[in-house]
Amino acid sequence: MATSLTSQLENLRTSAARHLTVEKRHVSLLFDRKEAGKLTNETAHRIGVAGLEQMKRIDPIFDTEIANDLFSDERVDFVRSMLEKEANESLNKQIEKLLLELSPYLQHFACQQVLEYLVHTYQIYSFNAETLLLTFLPFHETKVYSRLLRILDFDWTRSKEWQFMQQYLRSETPIPFSSISKATLASKHSIISCITDHIKKAVDIVGSDYLEIKHPSLFNFHAKLLLSMFNDPEKVDEMMLAKLIPFIEHGIKSPMKSFRYSAMVVISQLVLTVKLKEDVLNSLCKLLITKIRSDTSTASLNTLMVVFQQQNVENLSKNTLKKLLRHDEDIDMWKALRDLSERTDTSKFYNILWKELVALSRDFESDEQQLAIDVLLETSDDASLLTSEQAKTFLKLILEEAMSGNLIDKKNKMKGNIRAIGIRFAKQFDEIYEELKEKDKKALKRIVKEIELEDVVQMASEYIEVAPEAASEDVEEVPKKVHKPLTATEKAAQLAANSEFSKREVFSGDPIKEAIKWIHQKKWEKVEWALNEMAQRGEKYFGKKVADDVEEFVVEIVKICGNGEVKSNGNVDASSVKAALAGANLSPQFITSLLTKFDDAAETAPKRAKGPAATKKNVVEKTFGNDESWDDFNGRVVFVLDLLNARQVIPSSDKVLAAIFGIVKQTNSRSDAESSSYQQHLAVNAIRKILEHPGKTKIGSSEVDMDCVIETMRSTHNHHLLRDCLRLIVAAAKHTPNSVVKHVMSVFTFMGNGMLRKDNELTLSIVEKTVESLFATIINSGGALGQVVLTKQQQTEKLIELARLFAASAVDIPAHRRARIAQAIARAVGSENASTVVLVLVSSFCARWQRSTDAGAQEALKKGSDQEAYDDLAIELLSTLNPFEQLSSVLEMCEYVRRLGGDKAPTTPKSTITKKDLDTMIFDRTAQTLPRIRHFRYVVVTLIARIFSNRVLIERLAAYDDEELLKNALPLGKRLIECSVELDEFANKEANAQDGSDPQAQRYWVAFASKTEIVSEKLRHLLPGGVAARLIADVLQECVNEKKLSYKMCEKVLQLANIKLGHDGYLFSDSGINEKELITLAQALNKFIVAETKSEEKMRMCQNSAFTLKLIAKNLPSQSESLVLADTMQRCVSIVSQYQKLDENLTGNVLLLAGELIRSHNMRSTIHHASSLLKTCLATVQECIQKFSKSSQFDSSAPSPGGSVAGGAGRANRGHRIRQQSLGGNKFGSDTLLICSLTCIQRVFDQFASFVVESTGDVVIRYCRLISRFGDPSELLSLNQPSSSSNAFQYDGGSQTSGFGSKSGIHRRLSCIRRSLLSIEMRVLPAHIVKAVGELKSEKKALCALFNLLSGFIETQHQQKPDALRKAVVQLRHTFVADIITPSLEFRSQQRQAEQFENVEKLEHTVFNFVVSIASILSEVEFRPVVNELVAWAEPGLESKADLASRLRLVSLLHFANDLYTSFNSLALPYFGRILEVAVSVLKRCNATLLGAEELLLSGKRGSIEALETDLVLTLAIDVISNAARHRDFFTIDRCQLVSDVIVDELVNTKVEGHEKRCSDHLVAAIYRIGNADPDNFPELLNKIMLKTRDSRPKIRYRTLIVLDLLIKEIGDGVQPHLSILLPFLNELIEDENKQVEAQCQKVINSLQHKFGETFWSGS
Repeated sequence: MATSLTSQLENLRTSAARHLTVEKRHVSLLFDRKEAGKLTNETAHRIGVAGLEQMKRIDPIFDTEIANDLFSDERVDFVRSMLEKEANESLNKQIEKLLLELSPYLQHFACQQVLEYLVHTYQIYSFNAETLLLTFLPFHETKVYSRLLRILDFDWTRSKEWQFMQQYLRSETPIPFSSISKATLASKHSIISCITDHIKKAVDIVGSDYLEIKHPSLFNFHAKLLLSMFNDPEKVDEMMLAKLIPFIEHGIKSPMKSFRYSAMVVISQLVLTVKLKEDVLNSLCKLLITKIRSDTSTASLNTLMVVFQQQNVENLSKNTLKKLLRHDEDIDMWKALRDLSERTDTSKFYNILWKELVALSRDFESDEQQLAIDVLLETSDDASLLTSEQAKTFLKLILEEAMSGNLIDKKNKMKGNIRAIGIRFAKQFDEIYEELKEKDKKALKRIVKEIELEDVVQMASEYIEVAPEAASEDVEEVPKKVHKPLTATEKAAQLAANSEFSKREVFSGDPIKEAIKWIHQKKWEKVEWALNEMAQRGEKYFGKKVADDVEEFVVEIVKICGNGEVKSNGNVDASSVKAALAGANLSPQFITSLLTKFDDAAETAPKRAKGPAATKKNVVEKTFGNDESWDDFNGRVVFVLDLLNARQVIPSSDKVLAAIFGIVKQTNSRSDAESSSYQQHLAVNAIRKILEHPGKTKIGSSEVDMDCVIETMRSTHNHHLLRDCLRLIVAAAKHTPNSVVKHVMSVFTFMGNGMLRKDNELTLSIVEKTVESLFATIINSGGALGQVVLTKQQQTEKLIELARLFAASAVDIPAHRRARIAQAIARAVGSENASTVVLVLVSSFCARWQRSTDAGAQEALKKGSDQEAYDDLAIELLSTLNPFEQLSSVLEMCEYVRRLGGDKAPTTPKSTITKKDLDTMIFDRTAQTLPRIRHFRYVVVTLIARIFSNRVLIERLAAYDDEELLKNALPLGKRLIECSVELDEFANKEANAQDGSDPQAQRYWVAFASKTEIVSEKLRHLLPGGVAARLIADVLQECVNEKKLSYKMCEKVLQLANIKLGHDGYLFSDSGINEKELITLAQALNKFIVAETKSEEKMRMCQNSAFTLKLIAKNLPSQSESLVLADTMQRCVSIVSQYQKLDENLTGNVLLLAGELIRSHNMRSTIHHASSLLKTCLATVQECIQKFSKSSQFDSSAPSPGGSVAGGAGRANRGHRIRQQSLGGNKFGSDTLLICSLTCIQRVFDQFASFVVESTGDVVIRYCRLISRFGDPSELLSLNQPSSSSNAFQYDGGSQTSGFGSKSGIHRRLSCIRRSLLSIEMRVLPAHIVKAVGELKSEKKALCALFNLLSGFIETQHQQKPDALRKAVVQLRHTFVADIITPSLEFRSQQRQAEQFENVEKLEHTVFNFVVSIASILSEVEFRPVVNELVAWAEPGLESKADLASRLRLVSLLHFANDLYTSFNSLALPYFGRILEVAVSVLKRCNATLLGAEELLLSGKRGSIEALETDLVLTLAIDVISNAARHRDFFTIDRCQLVSDVIVDELVNTKVEGHEKRCSDHLVAAIYRIGNADPDNFPELLNKIMLKTRDSRPKIRYRTLIVLDLLIKEIGDGVQPHLSILLPFLNELIEDENKQVEAQCQKVINSLQHKFGETFWSGS
């Protein structure tokens, strides 16, 4: 806890105070700390100015900085900490403005240069820390922002908003947005407050216009942060909304467009995430409406629609509605709403708006009443923009309001709007009409009559497909009257009075003749009586009548009904006429005349015929004449068509069809075609009835005018007529399928200018149903064959033909229709034919495909879009099916690709001729070029891969539970496996068949094989775990029992098992690990674990089974005893014992399996076999080591001796990918067996180290030898070595391997074994180390590895058990020295080759590192015996009779002394007493100038190993003295005198090689330190040195001057008191007879002159 004084000091810690400290902090954005320390003020200023000049070129805003004095030359040495408060605030404003201008360009280097200047000169990292943090926060995911944060002098711990950033400072990693979002929630949204305040402040500084143009990322970040608050809907509570709504309100009210947009996005996400209360919704709606601006009006309305769509808005406040009505004049609100209605659903908004407007229209005192009526009229003006729900709501509101006495009208415009809506939405009008009629029938009739809606009511009743009882109002009224309670007598009297029999008269005479007579007399009741009589007599009556009489009567009826007389009288019901003439025998010629206008100029007038036909026509022509108006003719046509539609069968002929089609054409050509939609409706339905019941009329493409139908569909705005036309097309498909498909595709591809122009759910559903009916009709119709039911073959042929016609125009279908059309086709053709349609689609695409060339490069983009269209249709078509039907269809496509064959056409067996014929119909390879055949094959396989990657398929499969999956997918499972095998084999076969003569073909088959491999894997891996488990067990059981199934199949199912076990960890996702299934699978796999040497397939099966068993063992819960796994272990031990005659990869896989069993299952069998298994592994490792030794000259570029056994050529051709799940029978080099053996050794030691302790020495020996070959031990401490760096660890004689056996794999295993060895108890270790030293004593690298291991052991054990380790080391220290350390140091005397000299030093250094590690855990008293033993071991080398090996021990001792000092510095001095005496003796006994050859301790000729050893021992001895002389307490006067003479005498020891280097690099430092240790005797020492300049040998004089020159540089100005000693000797040497000596003397003099001036020498 901080004290009060600490808190007070912390509060006083200001930016200015921090910069007044003694030591200046070096902070830089661009440079590291070391470079920043060298950065001068002038350099920083130049960097800033250069950056500013670059920024001026990027943005003219920076030209204004010329007037800003931030970059002036006077600011170079600016000290900000000395400014007063007012000046500092003024400077802050300048800097904040500049930072805001720079913020969009943070990632430009010029911007970073400017920031570097500001950091250096104005310390913005401290004074403006939070401003920097906020200004550049949108770039939080960049590295430069991370560097910026790192240099900030900011109190992170005291900032609740930004303290979360502290964790990213050290690593300089970008800050993920998720962390900022999380911190925002944790800080209760204070971060959002900071950013909002920052935006407000930025507006004040740089203005809103600049901020909007240059800072879009700021607004995006602000919106993104607000949106992230809604990621978890459960956290969005009232408290959060209360804090966020003000931010949203501020954004909507902002003058900046970007800020408003971001606020609207937040509102949209908010209403999509949670359900809001009414008051919050009203606030949002009011905000959006009242603050609407012209430049963002569309976005505001879009947001408002989202609110209404996603929330339950019940009303608009009165003020909000008035604001909406009185919107700004520059905003065309209602036009914008109309445009919006074309794109989205505005039903909810309009429903509320109309309700509020109707209510406001009642308020006669309101100023907005008339505005409300105007808006009602304007929003209902275009019925085509309304949906059925909107139309129903509007009609109900208006009619109810009118029934209540408030008839909203304005110059009859409302009447027109209601009529248009009623006609377009007949069904909804009828529903409203029936509903309101029950409420108040009289008021409704009055309103209908007043608004003139009678015809609309009639049309609506005809459009609605309801039961016949709804046709008459009288029938509906009868039940209402029955409900009145009457007595039985009253009921009987009433029935008798109302009985028809009591009133009915008996009709006598001929009804037709009587009717004609009464027509002339205008007795309409009698006429209706006659009509009813005709209806009762029916067809029998008309069958006896003469055709002329019937036709004359029909003409009279048509004349009356067609011109509206019946309607005006109201006494003759049109329905009576329809019923009466329903059974009349009307000839096609007569019907044609009734539908013809007799005008010579008219196109519809038929040619005059001769004979009886002319007479019949004259009856019609005489009646209507040539002067009949078009209005009368249209009335006649409507009645006749209505009459025909009432009949069950219309008399047909080609002329009748031509006449009706002529009427449709004539209507289409009229400008008011939409008002005649009822006539079109009757005509189209009549054509449809004729096509459905053609009778004896032969109907072909010439009789069916498809162009006329298509034109009607394109131009109509009536969805009822559109539906009628599509039904007609379905009926025509039975007669002319090719013509229909050809024409109808143009409908689906062309948008038109009518209903189809603006597709909505209605039009799309109509198109969808039509396509479905069309396909089903054409496929199932007998057509010209005259068959009732087609055979399966014939149906498929028709489907292929139809699909090809469909595919011809498929690419032109708009994207939004493709899904619906594809789904309709899928439902029509069924799952069994879906694959056929998809294949035909791909075939049609490939038939048009051309290889890209330079000439056709411009078409490449279009071709890509074509393929995308076909792929979308195919995927959507299959997506309609359930997942298992999709899998079945994909399998059929795979089988088709296989049947299609390779580049050479396959032979066709007679048994499959029918299937092949169908295959040819889909894609006739004989008619296609080879590139197109290849392209077709590749496109199909690519499409299959896309289907398997479709999320819809995966999500649907995920919806099933295990039982349902097992039930549905199991029948497909085996077929999936077989298909994947066959497809893979097909691709392999074709790829392997390529001989390289055709590079293009070879590239194609490589790509195709890779794609088929992906498809095959997806086929297998798509199966759920439960199905996969059952399949694998079944296939393996068949393979074992029947021995008929291919091993290829077994390999595939094992790969499937490996995938499921590797990814899922189990085979059943819902029920967890199913041990029973895994044990059963293991039992089956055990039968394949055999020692196989002959059959390659069995070998591959054995190693794959071993890999799968390893995964099973890994995922099974630990087994204390399992018979199955015990059998597995027994088989493994049996196999590896025969490793010398088995395949290396087979042995390796079995070793891995055994290792996994040992690691995962502590069973009796694993313990029992651990020792024998370990010995086998050690033997294999030893053989590998021997093999490496023999092949030390092996060329890494040569092929591996264990080259690929199977599939080598295929892999070379197809770029085979190594599967992670199995080795697959492929050899990758001799390292495979080594890695597997090392893995098994590691597993044994990890689990049973105490049971195999006798093998520890052998493991250590193998480990050290492998380390010597594959890498430096110190580099093995990293357990994750990348494979790309394996070449970094190469030693002489090492071999490079490839593939699985890379060095990184060996390094990892060796590091794991090292970790296991480091955990062994200390008491066990020495004996094994002694054994290892004995075997490795002649192997330098192996010994280095051994002592590195020992050092690591000491370090590890010291961390874990320091006390126990210390006791053990104290007990074993003699053993360490006598049996381990000193025998290893004898390597120097045994390996005396000059090329090995440096390696010996490295070995000794490694050994002494181990000794130092021992010293680090022992006390001085405990470690002294170790040093004494080493000294005692080396001291006999000083004896005159000592042999060379004993003398070389002195080198090791001195080497040890220097290493000990390097590690412990002054703490090593207590052990230096005897060693210092040894060093003095060595210097004396090795001075070849002063001693004779017999007296020398070591000597040798130049370049020899002896000379190198002598130089080394002298250097080490000098360093020992030099290190000791550093410490005055140790280096007493006596010791100074002891070493002075031998050190000075070393100046003359020129005969030993390396003298000059010894003098300059080592001797000078020793002399200097001796002088420091005994300054009183330094003049005497210096005089002894100068006396050597009077030696007669020039070399000694020259070397002495070199030492003097370097010594003067070391001493510096302290040499001045000793000039009196130096100058006499220098005067003697300045004119030395040896030029080299003279030059060196002059160099010394120049050095002195540089220090003391030129005058000192002149005075000498």
